[in-house]
Amino acid sequence: RQMMQTPERAPEPNFDVDQYLGIVVYDIEKTAKKSSIKLDSEQGKSLSKILTEYNNKIKQIRRINSFTLNSSKEMVENFQKTAMKSGDFSKQAIIRKEMNTRLKPIGEAIKEEDKKLNKAIIKLLNKKQYKKWIKYNRKKYKNFPKEED
Repeated sequence: RQMMQTPERAPEPNFDVDQYLGIVVYDIEKTAKKSSIKLDSEQGKSLSKILTEYNNKIKQIRRINSFTLNSSKEMVENFQKTAMKSGDFSKQAIIRKEMNTRLKPIGEAIKEEDKKLNKAIIKLLNKKQYKKWIKYNRKKYKNFPKEED
């Protein structure tokens, strides 16, 4: 007796706008642990304050731009669905350009916040802790802009 094989279906498109833009809301306890900082120390309290402010600003940016984020996500996913059905990916460059145009101002605002966060973190952490901080962020697909000075 042979089992019938069902044809494999391609997964539904799921475009992660937050990951594309580098939007990360930090879990303060987990971040402190990954950076080897005790939350009840002075350094830990400072880290907690910095991350709370950062999270609030990021949530505010996300909330203000929620319509743009959602419409961009829908646009990309709809394109992916139709392209997978028809096999026609010729409009991909147009869709990508449109998405970049829509999301650029949001990305710029987030980069500004990232720069502020990174400067505060550099002042707060020692070299070893900072390396752990960067490693933790890489796992979250987050890269910080390099300092220009």
